[in-house]
Amino acid sequence: MKNIHKILLFVLVSAFVSCQPNDATKDYGFAKIYIPQATVTGLDNSYPIPLGPFYQNSVYTCKYDKGSGKLSIVVGVIRSAYLSEQKAFSVSLGYSPSETDRKLAEYADKAVPAEALSSSVCTIPGTIQVEAGNNGGTCYVDVDMKALAAQRSSLVTPEGYKLLVMGLEITNPTEYELADNNTSVVIVLDLGSEYWDQVPADKPESEIRQLFPTI
Repeated sequence: MKNIHKILLFVLVSAFVSCQPNDATKDYGFAKIYIPQATVTGLDNSYPIPLGPFYQNSVYTCKYDKGSGKLSIVVGVIRSAYLSEQKAFSVSLGYSPSETDRKLAEYADKAVPAEALSSSVCTIPGTIQVEAGNNGGTCYVDVDMKALAAQRSSLVTPEGYKLLVMGLEITNPTEYELADNNTSVVIVLDLGSEYWDQVPADKPESEIRQLFPTI
């Protein structure tokens, strides 16, 4: 009789398990959208350009086009969580005066020469799109380095070039929610960096140094 009860229990458990959805159809975690570049330093939401010496520059960070003189900086979004159905979504990307001012104040407290990166030399896409089936997408923020070089005299200090700061933020998600943190990022452009030779394509250090000679 006990054996019959065990068999019946096994059949019932097996039937229950077989009716459960497998792992591929389950959702895990909370779907929140954030900017991965806001985490590169591990300290705050600064995004140093070019990255170095502990980071390998690649097309996933920035790239330079010698013909146009445009430095294209990658900014993207990621949606957290594992979802069985990954919907397409987009977010708005825009300039953040508050983040720019906050970083400039931080540099001022440390007596580090810095100023806001002029909007006249930048192109910021208004939207970052993520296709269905993906959890992230990217866009490029372009800086016209040749136009910036025309302003070079105003960027020089006795210590070297000023750091150029531009805060960005994401808003208005069409699906999901923004994360509590890392929804803004502060690009910090270092014209005097020794790591321009790590930036593709074709290692443009010679041209960057021609535009912005070492001080």
